[in-house]
Amino acid sequence: MLMTNTKFKNLLAAAAFSLLVGSPALADDTELLLYTPDVNNAPQPNVMFILDSSGSMDSLEETEQPYDPAVEFAGDCDTGSVYWTTTDSVPDCLVDDKAAIGKDDFNCASALGPLNAFGTYTDLMAQYRKDDATGLEFWQQIEYDNDRDPVECANDSGVQGEGDKGMNGEKDPGVWYASALTDDDEWTNVAALEVSWGSAPRNVTYTVYDGNYLNWQQDPPTVELSRNEIMRKVIINLLNSLDNMNVGLMRFNGNDGGIIIDAIKDLETNRAALVATVDAIPASGNTPLSETMHEAAQYWHGLDGHYAKLNTNPETDTLALQTGSTSLYRDPILDSCAKNFNVLITDGQPTADKETHTLTPTLPGFAALMGRTTCDDEGYDAEGDGMCLDDVTEWLSKADLDPVREDTQNVVTHTIGFNIDLPILEETAKVSGGEYFLADNISTLTAALVEIVASINRRSLSFTAPAVSVNTFNRTQNFNKLYLTMFGATSNVHWPGNLKRYGIRAGQIIDSNGAAAVNPATGFFYEKAIGDWNDGNADGNEVQLGGAAIKLPDPANRVLLTNNGPDEELTVGDNLITPANVNAFTDADFGLTGGAGQPTREELIRWARGEDVKDEDEDPDTTVRYAMGDPLHSQPAAIVYGGTPTNPDTVVYVGTNDGYLHAVDGDTGEELWSYIPFELLSNLAKLYEDPKSQYKNYGIDGNIVPVVKDENNNGIIDGDDYVYIVFGLRRGGTTYYALDVTNKNAPKLKWFKSYDNFGQTWSTPIVTRIDVNGIQNDDNAVLVIGAGYDTVHDSGALPPVPDAAGAGLYFIDLEDGDDLWDAARDGADLNLDTLTRAIPSTIRVLDINGDGFADRMYAADMGGQVLRFDIFNGEGDGNLVTGGVIAQLGNEGNDSPTAASNRRFYTTPDVSLVTDPLETRRFLAISLGSGYRAHPLDTSVDDYFYSLRDPDPFRQLSQDEYNDYDIITHDELVNVAGDVRVELEPADRGWKFRLPDNQAVLSDSTTFNDEVFFVGFTPEVDTSGEECAASVGTNFLYRISVINGDPVVNNLDELLAEEADAARSEKLGQGGIAPAPQILFPGADDPATCEGDACTPPPIGCVGVECFDPGFENLPVRTLWTQDGIQ
Repeated sequence: MLMTNTKFKNLLAAAAFSLLVGSPALADDTELLLYTPDVNNAPQPNVMFILDSSGSMDSLEETEQPYDPAVEFAGDCDTGSVYWTTTDSVPDCLVDDKAAIGKDDFNCASALGPLNAFGTYTDLMAQYRKDDATGLEFWQQIEYDNDRDPVECANDSGVQGEGDKGMNGEKDPGVWYASALTDDDEWTNVAALEVSWGSAPRNVTYTVYDGNYLNWQQDPPTVELSRNEIMRKVIINLLNSLDNMNVGLMRFNGNDGGIIIDAIKDLETNRAALVATVDAIPASGNTPLSETMHEAAQYWHGLDGHYAKLNTNPETDTLALQTGSTSLYRDPILDSCAKNFNVLITDGQPTADKETHTLTPTLPGFAALMGRTTCDDEGYDAEGDGMCLDDVTEWLSKADLDPVREDTQNVVTHTIGFNIDLPILEETAKVSGGEYFLADNISTLTAALVEIVASINRRSLSFTAPAVSVNTFNRTQNFNKLYLTMFGATSNVHWPGNLKRYGIRAGQIIDSNGAAAVNPATGFFYEKAIGDWNDGNADGNEVQLGGAAIKLPDPANRVLLTNNGPDEELTVGDNLITPANVNAFTDADFGLTGGAGQPTREELIRWARGEDVKDEDEDPDTTVRYAMGDPLHSQPAAIVYGGTPTNPDTVVYVGTNDGYLHAVDGDTGEELWSYIPFELLSNLAKLYEDPKSQYKNYGIDGNIVPVVKDENNNGIIDGDDYVYIVFGLRRGGTTYYALDVTNKNAPKLKWFKSYDNFGQTWSTPIVTRIDVNGIQNDDNAVLVIGAGYDTVHDSGALPPVPDAAGAGLYFIDLEDGDDLWDAARDGADLNLDTLTRAIPSTIRVLDINGDGFADRMYAADMGGQVLRFDIFNGEGDGNLVTGGVIAQLGNEGNDSPTAASNRRFYTTPDVSLVTDPLETRRFLAISLGSGYRAHPLDTSVDDYFYSLRDPDPFRQLSQDEYNDYDIITHDELVNVAGDVRVELEPADRGWKFRLPDNQAVLSDSTTFNDEVFFVGFTPEVDTSGEECAASVGTNFLYRISVINGDPVVNNLDELLAEEADAARSEKLGQGGIAPAPQILFPGADDPATCEGDACTPPPIGCVGVECFDPGFENLPVRTLWTQDGIQ
């Protein structure tokens, strides 16, 4: 928990309100996080403001005169305009007055409240103007020096539309902005024609400032106001600027606890009454902090209030009470899915505040929840005022407001010390999961409250699958520890991330206390789950709590490395990023330009090492900032170096988009070292400044691939054994890196390379053995890689010409990174005219004949094509591989392409050897689904899940045979959607399943036991049922027969065709883009003492941290691909 001393920052309010209204979508899958289509349907949070009305609030303070939008302030700015910026810099009208919009043409009604209250507003915006290139008028980015054409904001979409000009103008509700590029379609009431907010050219977030506010800000006059006046003015401003929130008010009542002067109710419809109530709060009496909080607890739980019947001047709001009662509270929860908060503001020590010593322990379930029967008196004498304040808020954070729902519906308490710093306030917030702020004037109190409001709307997610280490002492099992990456989306350059550890037992994920850690309703952690590395404190679904992030070393002792010179040993010489080594680098290396406000090179190095140079957490010291970047797409690797079956020596390697590769001790969570590729050092300056950004910042975004050679299979890295890790940058660049981490404390850089024809390095390298004419390393170890992603596919239509990058395959020497073999359209070892589209996915590599060398590959591309390749080991480059396209399922090669058929494959072919029981023959099933991963909100394509049949599982094909191959098309596959018990004929080449409308497959499938598991994603939220809906789309887990697409159910023989599609899937709790399903084979809880079945627990399936029973009990058996007649 951080205590925040809220030094006033001009943009804090703007940043907070951008979180409230939504942020821009991007040209990648982060559009799902930064612009959520269901934002207006989210349950409103419930917030109780508990305001200090004691006599000490009458004390006077010097503060700036509050901004009053009704007063016209003189200055350099035009008071009839708003000024826009896309950075964190406040506009300077004297220097530049061209980034302005006349208020008559600024139509964003959502900005009116924030501009009047705080002078600033942030949102995704667009201007309806003529495009110079086409001559057409349409909504696009705001034009510099254009204060004439109308500007609108995304938050008005569907709420405020066509009508009078300006923010105050009367406008029709429910109209949408038109997407047509014509000069007469500024508006429409057809939702389907709405512009795509977040897609170019409407993908820029702007912060606007009222010209009048900028004039006031230049030299605000100071005045003397009482603390009470300051509090009232700030709270009123806040209430006038907020939407989508339920608000209640409490104040102190002299010597008798607190009064609920306004029950929690919808702010929008009760704003005037709430404002009037705040404006009448006096300053007299004592400060009964714990008694007031106790009364709040009674109210939240609908209990009999202790102080309600004592309140006569003023009386308790009757809407807070049950009809006809003077003390029994009405349950204030309007929506069981909503979050609940207290915000306590006080300026003094608790006084006349002892009655809760006996009241608090009588709260329902107090002893069971708290583990004690009295208030914790540490730091207080036995008669201490306010002693139970933190006990009450801790109880509120643990006691369930709605026991019917599976998750705990609790109350989080934030506290603000107004002109006082009280340890009890810090502890009160900490034990409930809230934050503690300090404030002393209008600016700092405003900033504190706005930051609290922003925190209410933040969310945490995970896109990547967890890492589970392989049991090197029994390679058919996994260890029972799961390493999970998490991240939080922000509108800034830096996104916070973390690595946490949990356990696996009895088919579920457990926390450090052995309790179930994952809430099945959300598919994510319970708020009170306790990770293994958080010293017994709950960190649950909070990204920045617990985990490896809070275990980062002291900056002075941290080992931070790069590749700045010829030394392959990264822990020596100029590779060390230390203040003492500052002259080994230039400003340009770190992205420093010498601009105003930038740090020095040494300051940036200290910051990169984790020193809190900028006092980011605004606590009293600047020694350390516990911060990791986001592992958005990068899946970590957990590698076992030795130890014992019960205490393995594990290191987890995780990459983040801050550009760091972290090596984390798998037992303690402490970082051993971290490495930043030299090419990513130049990102550090913008990460330090951390401005708002409409584009996601990327660093190490690719999966971490472990390469372990354990010569004698003893589970211990010793002798000539080695451990390497290999990774690409994915969205972060076009390079692959290989590190030798055999000595886990002394990494070496083996090589880093990019290659001709490479796109962004999305394809996860596959480590295998291929004999390339005997010319590579002794182990014949190679990496098989798709040539990557071409960003031309960030745009919707299939390009009319072949992709300039990514269309190919590579064999890379594991030891030195040399290009051993490649395939492309021309100029390669294998030239294929059909290699026209980028291959960002992982290549499926098989050893069909079981001789230890790869001999078959399958790939899929961005044009909807599936390719097959045969490898002839020992041959030279020209004869090593044959191959070509075997299926065209999208628009590539399609004579009649449409938007609906523009299917893309970001996923890896899932290949399994299958015997068809009806035909008694074997074939290779090639299963994969289509979807637009770069734009998960796009629903223009009819996406399918396919299972193709390769009838030649063992026979290798010549290049002539590939050239003459009868390519499989979409239309000739058997459609199993809406049907059941389909029998495929011998001539049928596979089946297809049309996904429900607006569903797509954005992650790989997994086939086990002739059953294929995959996840269908829709950006729409499924609001059916009683549980709270996911906030960022809905995922469905499919489990179907790989033979004919039948649902895997017990009543298959009786299932009707119209029931089949619903039976094929079940809704998952998690939102976001769910990772691929994994099948895990946990080991025994105690391998040394287990007996019988306890030594071989059944397998479990997991999608992220949401686990399920895969439905089979068989033990894993190592199986080789074999040809008929060969053993």
